[in-house]
Amino acid sequence: MQKEVDDNIYILVIMCTGGIALLVISFVILFIRNQGKLLQQKESLHQSAMEHQKKLLHAVIYSQEEERKRIGQNLHDEVGGSLSNLRILINRFHDGTGTTNEGLPTDLYKQLIDRIIENVRDISHNLSPPGLELFGFSEALEEIKDIVGKGDESFISITNHAVKATDSLPKPVALALIRVLQELVTNTLKHSKATCIGISLFIKNNLLSIHYTDDGVGCDMDDKKFKKGMGMQNIESRLTMIDARYTIKTSVGRGFALFIYLEPDKEYPELT
Repeated sequence: MQKEVDDNIYILVIMCTGGIALLVISFVILFIRNQGKLLQQKESLHQSAMEHQKKLLHAVIYSQEEERKRIGQNLHDEVGGSLSNLRILINRFHDGTGTTNEGLPTDLYKQLIDRIIENVRDISHNLSPPGLELFGFSEALEEIKDIVGKGDESFISITNHAVKATDSLPKPVALALIRVLQELVTNTLKHSKATCIGISLFIKNNLLSIHYTDDGVGCDMDDKKFKKGMGMQNIESRLTMIDARYTIKTSVGRGFALFIYLEPDKEYPELT
């Protein structure tokens, strides 16, 4: 009789232990599932926040581009036109001796006005690249080369092995890339003391690759001025907007290089 009681107690203890174990396992499973749901919710919220930020970024950049376009057209049409008219007037109102009434050579005025007209044209083209609007990405690249090189073929070289891919890019993507390259060229001219710039474009592993290099003084990537400079922030913002990956290679005394990679056939419904 005592043995049966002991056996029953033993079985009861086993059952209770098993029940507790099952209960603990159930709690663990529920905890893991809840944690998984929380992680999914956090990821979803993070993705939503990223998409919202990207839309806001696109809206800001779009408004900037519209304003650039308006200012560029005004510079070209009104200021450039007025300067051209002024040049014509100077031709008409000199005394026939090649000098103005004040005795100054008219050629001096003409050269000054021609230089201003050229500067206004360059600023206008930077603000609103007509080549991109009319002929596509490749022509806009050549405009950058013409403005920067001023006829010096050795200073900036462009090699485009992806003409078909670049000229078929959606306009917002093409414009973002042109703006990035303009910013890079500006940084090189201002800070690098470079003697040459190279821009190469090609297709590799179904990606459009754009390599920008200069042989200037380079910079320290850990320098806060480099990371927080408006130029780099503008570059990062535009590349983020078009889902492009990029890497930077530079160090003091070793030039600067930036490599951009993006899918040429990717659709961008949020940019249209």
